[in-house]
Amino acid sequence: SLSDHTAHDKEGDPLSNDELMKKVAEDFLSKPTTCPGFLAAIREHYDQKSSSDRLIKVGRNITATINYADAVSGRDCEDPIARGAKTDASLRRLVEECKTLTRILTGDESRRVPTVRFGKTELQMPIVTLGCMRFQQSWNRPNPTVTSIDQVDKECQENLVKIIRYAVSMGVNHIETALGYGCSELQIGAALKTLFEAGEIKREDLIIQTKGGISSSTTPEQYRQTILDQLARLGLDYVDLFSVHGANTYDHYDWLYNHGETGNLIDVLRELKKEGKVRNIGFSTHAPVDVTRKMISEGDFDYLNLHHHFCGDYTASGDGEFGGNLENVRLANEKDMGVFIISAYDKGGRLYAPSNKLRDLTLPEFEPMEYGSMWLWHHSRLDEAGSQPHTIVCGAARPSDLDQPIYAALNTQTDETATKVDAVAARIRMTKVEELGEDWVKNWHAGVPNCSDAEQGTQIGNMVWLSNAIKVFGILDFAKDRYATLENNAAKWDYSKSKEDNVKAMGPGWPWMPGCAYDESRDYSNDLKDVPEENVAKVVEAMAFVHKYCSKVSAASVAGEEKKEEKKGDVPVEYETAYDMRPWTAYPERG
Repeated sequence: SLSDHTAHDKEGDPLSNDELMKKVAEDFLSKPTTCPGFLAAIREHYDQKSSSDRLIKVGRNITATINYADAVSGRDCEDPIARGAKTDASLRRLVEECKTLTRILTGDESRRVPTVRFGKTELQMPIVTLGCMRFQQSWNRPNPTVTSIDQVDKECQENLVKIIRYAVSMGVNHIETALGYGCSELQIGAALKTLFEAGEIKREDLIIQTKGGISSSTTPEQYRQTILDQLARLGLDYVDLFSVHGANTYDHYDWLYNHGETGNLIDVLRELKKEGKVRNIGFSTHAPVDVTRKMISEGDFDYLNLHHHFCGDYTASGDGEFGGNLENVRLANEKDMGVFIISAYDKGGRLYAPSNKLRDLTLPEFEPMEYGSMWLWHHSRLDEAGSQPHTIVCGAARPSDLDQPIYAALNTQTDETATKVDAVAARIRMTKVEELGEDWVKNWHAGVPNCSDAEQGTQIGNMVWLSNAIKVFGILDFAKDRYATLENNAAKWDYSKSKEDNVKAMGPGWPWMPGCAYDESRDYSNDLKDVPEENVAKVVEAMAFVHKYCSKVSAASVAGEEKKEEKKGDVPVEYETAYDMRPWTAYPERG
């Protein structure tokens, strides 16, 4: 019964009480009909910190499921029998996940993460990639604080080795890092040395990718030496994949291909590829759709890293023919390029901390992290053109972060999973039509500009997308994160200066997180001149909706505690975060 597992904590949010969550998990899993073997496996496992993480996450999952069922139980539209059946089915799904994790932890799981051909690189790529921007000790920003492995805490380095060991043991042998990830390359180099010397892993069994950025002042000589320095930090003679990190603007294209007397930087990559130091070259991007399309079309690149997610394509949302990067995934497939999806679990909707509504859409078949993965792995069936990404990255801060992506990957290639993916996709499609209307679902992005084409750098397309995403998926906290960057940019914008001067003044962060927020005092008529007449009012309404729910300025302007509580009460329970699968603070965020 639900009451057997309901967690109450009068002192605050029960989900934040880790000890209580572990008790909830232990009570639930100790029952013969659930998974007592999971409890035995984690008690005996050598990594007790990950064991604690796993119990907390199970407890949060159970509690969130029951809390939401309780929250909606009194509604006239709610069928208590159907809700009870869905809750039970959701908990049974959790039990199946725990059974698989038990086999992994005890060494009894024979399956491994599947691999696919990564385009013309001919690499056999696991469909899950280990991302390495959350387990290093420091971002080294604004100044380097970790420049030697001797400066790394023992606990941090041991955790990093455990992550790599767990990933590779389950078939996740693609390791992806970057120069811009603080001391990540340095620590990975030391970890690989440890694992190679112990005979646990061979170099030829790994696919190593790193990335490096460029700027207007980068010379070919500097670029080459920087890349060679990256290889040295990694302790490697070559990398399998090297990306131009953040090829986000036409300026980046020009630095590669039209750099005048300074020299074209693409020539450096061609040379290093010929020498075998970089076996395949690619680029990663947060760019507008047209910039990414131009980079793909040049033909030099073997693969690309980009955003493409079931709830939207992050900074590219609102762009192009389809309102995002779908056309670029298709074009990359035509060019036989490998397609690597960035940040499926974070910038793809904060799926590790989903809204109640998003969970209600994906359950009981999948948790949101699972569905976000499955949507990409089953993309060729869901896209009428049959396009297919190849791998998605999980940025792991602890070994247990890999549990849900690995669990999903082990189950992706079955007929039963395909049926479930289709069921959830149909449910989401129906919800889109109910919330937005059929015409808006098809044409919301028509003629809508983002900051590249808007007169004052307003990220209109992104705001309309966020409005849609909140209404359909309830992902309000995710939308707040994105909108905060738009407000920060708007606060720095000087309307007495030209758009070009403003963008220059924004500095290097603008191409990564571009655009300005909505200003209710401004007239956007010129920006919306290409929007179909019947959509103009809806676009403005969408911007105002996002501003109302996401603006820090709007929230701060509400005077008086009573009014603040009233505003908070406007947020429906569907928009609230169900749980957070991060029962820790990642090392580089600890300060």
